Amino acid sequence: MTGTSRRLVYMAGLLLLLFLSGLAQGAQIRVETDRGDIAADENFQIVFSVEGDVDGEPDFSVLNKDFELLGSSQSRSVSIVNGKTSRTTRYLVNVLPRRSGELTIPPVRFGSDKSPQVKILVKDSAAQGRSSAAGADASVFLEVAVDKEAPYVQQQVMLTVRIFSSISWREASLSEPEFEGGEVLVQKLGEDSSYQKQRAGKNWQVIERRYALFPQQSGEIRMQALNLRLRIPAGRKKRHSPFGGGFNDPFFDDFFSNQSYRNKVVRGKPITLRVKPVPAAFSGGQWLIARDIRLEESWSDDLDKLKTGEPVTRTLAIVADGVTLGQLPDLEMAEIHGLRIYPDEPVAREQATGAGILSTSSRKFAIIPVRPGDYRIPAIVLKWWNSETDREEVARIPPRMIKVAGSARVAAPPVPAAPESVTEKPPGKTGPVQEVLSPAISPAADANKWLLAGAVLFLALWLVTLILFLRLKRRVSASSREEAEATPVAAEAKAAWKALHESVEKGDAAEMRKALLKLAPVVWLEQPPRSLEAMAQRAGEPLSGELQNLSRVLYADENIAWDGQRIEEGMKALHGAIGKKRHGKKQEALRPMYPELKGNPGDI
Repeated sequence: MTGTSRRLVYMAGLLLLLFLSGLAQGAQIRVETDRGDIAADENFQIVFSVEGDVDGEPDFSVLNKDFELLGSSQSRSVSIVNGKTSRTTRYLVNVLPRRSGELTIPPVRFGSDKSPQVKILVKDSAAQGRSSAAGADASVFLEVAVDKEAPYVQQQVMLTVRIFSSISWREASLSEPEFEGGEVLVQKLGEDSSYQKQRAGKNWQVIERRYALFPQQSGEIRMQALNLRLRIPAGRKKRHSPFGGGFNDPFFDDFFSNQSYRNKVVRGKPITLRVKPVPAAFSGGQWLIARDIRLEESWSDDLDKLKTGEPVTRTLAIVADGVTLGQLPDLEMAEIHGLRIYPDEPVAREQATGAGILSTSSRKFAIIPVRPGDYRIPAIVLKWWNSETDREEVARIPPRMIKVAGSARVAAPPVPAAPESVTEKPPGKTGPVQEVLSPAISPAADANKWLLAGAVLFLALWLVTLILFLRLKRRVSASSREEAEATPVAAEAKAAWKALHESVEKGDAAEMRKALLKLAPVVWLEQPPRSLEAMAQRAGEPLSGELQNLSRVLYADENIAWDGQRIEEGMKALHGAIGKKRHGKKQEALRPMYPELKGNPGDI
C-alpha cells in the first residue's frame, strides 16, 4: 500500500471515529432551578436546557413523587457563532414541593436521552408546624380547625378556615375540602367574612370561611391539607420609559404596575375525624342526631266544633338544628276509622346559617269526619340524639281529642194525609143523617191523572236506562284502561321483584336498598314510603326489624347482621296481605264524601 493510500485510509477512519463519537454523545441536557432559596410553601421552576436534538418528548410524571406539577412550557433559541449553528430548547416545569428537606429531581427521559439527577434543599415554610400565634413571622398563613374531632356518624361538624395576611396579594384561590377513608357531605355556610385581628402585637387582615361537614360512615376519615394559591409582592420592577428618562408618566402607571409578583402556595394542616357509630343506648327506629329538634302542629278550626262532612286542616312541622333535609323522617298520620285523611306533599327548606344547617319540613293533612263522635288523634313521638348533651331525647306532640257533631240536615216535607169521609147534618135539616163525601172527580180530571202518571213512569224508566248505560260505559272504559295499563305496570313490578331477588343473592346491602325503594310503589300503591325507616314503620315484625338492621348497616354500623332472604320473604308476604285487603275493599275505592246522607249518587 502506498503512502497516499495509507493517508486516505487514516483520514476515513478519523472521520468515522468523529461521527461515531458525535452519535455517542447525543444531546446535552442540563438541569437547574430558577432560584436557589426554595421554601416548602412556594412554587418554583425546574429548567431543563437541551442543546441539540432529542429523539422524544419528555416525560415529567417521574417528578410527582416529591413535587406537585403545576404546569409546563418551553422555548427555543438558535445562535450562530463563527459560522457554527447551535439550537437550545428550554423546558420550564412549574412545581410545588410536597415536603421540606433534601429532595431529588430524578432523571427525566427524552426518548432515549435522559437528564442527570439533581438534589435540592427545600426549607420549612414560615408557618409550618407552628401555632397560629407563633406563626406571626409569616406574611400569609392558614388556620384550620373543627369544633369536634370525634363526632358521631351523620353529626354536623363545623369547619372554620381563616386566612391571616399582613400584605396585599393578587389572584388568590382556596381549595375545597377533600376527604379520604369515607364519604363526607360538605356544605359551605354563607359568604366569607372579613375583619381585622391583632395577634402577637401585630395587626392582621383575616378572611374567614365556614363549612358544615356530615360524615356518612364511622371510622377514621382524613381531610387533606387545604391549599391557598396566590401571588404576593416580590419587589419592584426595573423599567425604563420608552420615551427616555424616568418612567413617571401617570398614563403608564395606570396600565403598568411597578410591583412584581411571584406565585405562593400556603398549606393548612390536615385534619383527621374519628367518627363514632350509632350509640348502643339509642332506641329510636331511625338514627337522627341534632343540636335541637322541635315538633309543631296547628289546626285550622276549633277541635270541639267539628261537623261531619266539614274538612279541617292539620299542619305538622319538624324543625331540626344541625341536620340536613335528607336526614329528616317523613311526617305521617295514622289512619283512624271514621276520619278520612288526605295528606299534601311535604314542603321542605334547608337554610345555611352562621351556626350550621337548619332544616324545616312541614306537611298539611285535610281531615274529613264521616260520622259524629269523639276521636282520639294518637301522639307523634320522635326519638333523637342530642349532640350537645350526648344523650337520647324525645320530641313529642301529645294526643288530641276531637269532637264531631252530626251535620245539619234539611227535614223532608211532610206527606199530606188523604181526605177523610165525614158525616154531618145538613143545616136546616132534621131528617135522617147523610154522609158528606169528598167531591167526586170528573172524567176529564181522571184522564189527566192517568196521563201524568204515564209521563212520570216513562221519565223514570228513561232515567234508569240512562244510568245503566253510563255505568256500563264506565265499566267498559275502566276495563279498557286496565288492559292498556296492565302490561307496563306488571312489567315494572316484575322487574322490581327481580332486582330485589338479585340483590339478595349478591348480599349487597346498597343494591337491596335501591331495590326496596323501587318496589315500594308496587307494595304500597298510595303514599309509598321513601326510606327504609319509613318502610319499617309500616311493616310488622320480623320484617320491620330486618329493615332497620339493613338501614344501620348502610349508615351506621357495618357489623350489624341482616338477612336479605327474610326481607324478601317478608316483602312478599306483606304484598299479599295488602293485596287481599285492597281486593276486599275494591267496591269502596270511591267512597262518598258524605256516606250518612241517603240517595248519594256514589252509593248507586
